This record gives sequence, C-alpha cells and structure tokens, in this order.
Amino acid sequence: MYVESTTKNDKIKSTETTSFFQNSRIISKVAPNSKDDYQNIIITEPVTMVNDKLYVISDGFSIGFNSLFSYDREKNDIVIQTLPFLVNYYSGIIESTYGYSDLSSDFANQKALIYGMIVASKQSTGKYGVLSIDGNEIISPRYNKIEFIENSGEFIITNSSNKVGIAYSSGDTKISVSYDDIKVMDHTLGYYLVKSNSKYGVVDSSESLVVHIEYDKIGIDTSKFPADNLKSQYILYNTLIPVELNKKWGFLDVKGKKITELIYDTVGYVNENTNDKVVNNALTIGDTKVVVVSKDKKYGGVHTSGTEIIDLRYDSIYSITSSGATAYYIYFNGKEYNAREYINAMKKSLGINDKPEVEGDVILDNQNDLSNTVNDTNNVNTNNIVANEVNQNNVIVNDVDANIVNTNVIDTNVTNSPVENTMTNGTNDINAIQTNANVVAPNNQDSNNTVLSNEV
Repeated sequence: MYVESTTKNDKIKSTETTSFFQNSRIISKVAPNSKDDYQNIIITEPVTMVNDKLYVISDGFSIGFNSLFSYDREKNDIVIQTLPFLVNYYSGIIESTYGYSDLSSDFANQKALIYGMIVASKQSTGKYGVLSIDGNEIISPRYNKIEFIENSGEFIITNSSNKVGIAYSSGDTKISVSYDDIKVMDHTLGYYLVKSNSKYGVVDSSESLVVHIEYDKIGIDTSKFPADNLKSQYILYNTLIPVELNKKWGFLDVKGKKITELIYDTVGYVNENTNDKVVNNALTIGDTKVVVVSKDKKYGGVHTSGTEIIDLRYDSIYSITSSGATAYYIYFNGKEYNAREYINAMKKSLGINDKPEVEGDVILDNQNDLSNTVNDTNNVNTNNIVANEVNQNNVIVNDVDANIVNTNVIDTNVTNSPVENTMTNGTNDINAIQTNANVVAPNNQDSNNTVLSNEV
C-alpha cells in the first residue's frame, strides 16, 4: 500500500543542511548559507558504517530528515510523515481543533511538530503560544514572537516590550524575559549569549553570569572563513571565546576567565586581494589549536592556552586547498613557510602537548576536518532503510509539496517494488528529481531494532 506525492518536478527550496558523523550520536543541522552555528542534536545510537553506507536508527531518521517514522506491527506498515505533510495537516485543523487561527510559518517553529508541539497564534490578539498536539496549553498566547530551539527543545520568547528570554518545553521560564536579544551559544555547556543596552555577555542555564555583559562583540563571523569549516562562531577549539571591546580583541576561556589581554586589531586573516582565488581566509590553523590574530597589520597566532605561539610580525597567515587537502602557510618578506611545521617546533620548544578534543562520542583530532561526514539537505534520498519483520510491501509515505524521503521495499520474500517521490538534492534552489531508495526487510528479527541509513 503506497501513498505517493501528487506533485512531481516542482521547484522547491532547501531549508536545512543535515550532517551525519560515523561512530557518533551527533547530528548537526544548519540552514544553507546561514551565519548561525550548527545545532548539534544527540540521537540514541551512533551512526554506523556498513559496506560504505551510513546507518542510523529511527530517531536519527526522524531528526535528520524532519519526519515522523513509525512501524505498525499489527498492520505490518511503515509510516513516514514528512514535515510538509504535518504542516498541511495541522494548518487545516488548527482553528477547529485547537482554537488558534494560524500555525507559525517559521521553519524552526514548524519543526516543533516533530516533537509533538505546535507554535501558533490567535487572530484576535496576534500573540503566539505553544500547545501540545494533544491540545494541552504549554505557553499561553501572550508573546509577540516565539522561536523553537530544536537541540534543546526550548523556546526563545519575546514579549510586548521586545524583551526576550527562554522558556522550557514545559512552559516554565528558564531565562528571564529581560534581555534585548538572546541566542543559544553552546547547548552542551548550557550557555546563552545575551544582549543588554548594546553590550554582550554570557549566562548559563541558571542565569548566572559566565561573561559579564560589557563587550561590544562576542564571537566571530565564521562565514568569512568557509575553508576552516568551523562549527561554532562563539567558542573556538571548544576552548577560546573571542571578545571585542573598544575595537580591540582578546580571548576568554569557557569559564569566562580572561586568558589574553584585549590587544589585537583583528581575529583571523582575510585576504583583501579579490583577484587571488587560491588563497583562503584563515581563522584557525587546522588541528594545531592556534587562532590567527593581528596587530598593526602584522599577523601571529594565539594557542588555546593563551600563549602567543606565532609572533606578531608576519605579513599574512592563510590556507590553500588543493585536491581536497588544506595546508596552512605563513608569509613573510616574499617567502612562504609551512605554518604547521612552525607551530610544532614552537610547541616543542614551549613544552605544549595538546590532547585530542572530545565532542559527544567523537574524538576530534581536528575540529575543522571531520571524516565520513554526509552533508545534504534534510530532503535527500535515503538508501537501504532496514526495517525488520516487514514482510509485505506496506510503506505509507505521507507527503505534500513534493518534499519527500524516497523509499522502496526490498523484501526477502518478494520482488523489489519501487516507490518514486519527488525530492531535493541539496542545493539552495533546485528542480526536484526522482530517485529510488530501499526498505530492506530481513525476516525473523526484532522490529524494535529498526536500522535506517542515509547515503548521498
């Protein structure tokens, strides 16, 4: 039994990029071309590699592809409900069933449906609230704006005075609604970047100050450094917090302690020669735990310990990518020097012995070069979905707007039966294409151990 998309080859726009990491329980998600950090979400079991294909279990599938996945043992059906289907469904009943007038059109808020919550507004007041799909009110409709934070399950709430705070998924206030702006800085640490009276600081989940609200800027615009493939604009190498005050930069550690003075003119090297397409801008130098800084138009490097490991006397520090490999260089008096060799020599001289970083379930020897990563939009094809004890061709795919995860059934007892639905291939604005994926149904296995895979 199949339900297929009724609209094919429509032009659709990608809304999110999802990354899977081998042997990790972390899924990273970000909007294409966004200046925001990746949101890291923890799934119950690590992504595994089998025969050069990545496999995740059902919660990884649902989170990675913004869809609901379920298996009905009695009917022997696999049911996949995509986010566009859910949005269309709940938009149709939001007034008659829940007494609200409009489902939020914000993509971040629509993803709350995957977690059983609805962000909607009342026409009479124009205010937003949150309720469960069971109809229980979580946050009453009293806020000008609400934004769902997927990796924490919390909400950024904005009141009528345009002050913002954070609410738990229970509806209780976590961070008081008293700031001019607030962003999740690091979900693992429970840190929030807050703004008040044009100054920035950091509070933790109990609203204790980690960094006093006194800086002009916290964090770096990492969009200027695409070759570094950084995951956070606020914390570099999981250690350094860049801060700026009165046009001078320095670094704090993750506890808010100052580890360098605020003496640098810039953090990172930006190539101003637009005709030079070979040289990459550089903020961090690979896995060396060194950040590029400048003063008086001369460049150097600061180690995560706070040590100025590269003297501030060089003309530039940059990277060059060739055949997929990125190398870092120091340029001085018309000559190019290998930055890694320089840094290793200085570390040996200074007695600095770095240990690999640990993030989630993955040891990161290089925060900027994660191997076995799949990057694509969440509307991509999935291959070799393994669904146990599914011995009939029963795959129900609920889909609207040609926005679908593709499935075929390969049963151990039956012939392969294709289901073709429209999907996007991971660019920002593309024509939808059709492809095949598989649901493999081996016999006599426990259906609670359903394994899903993604291959692009």
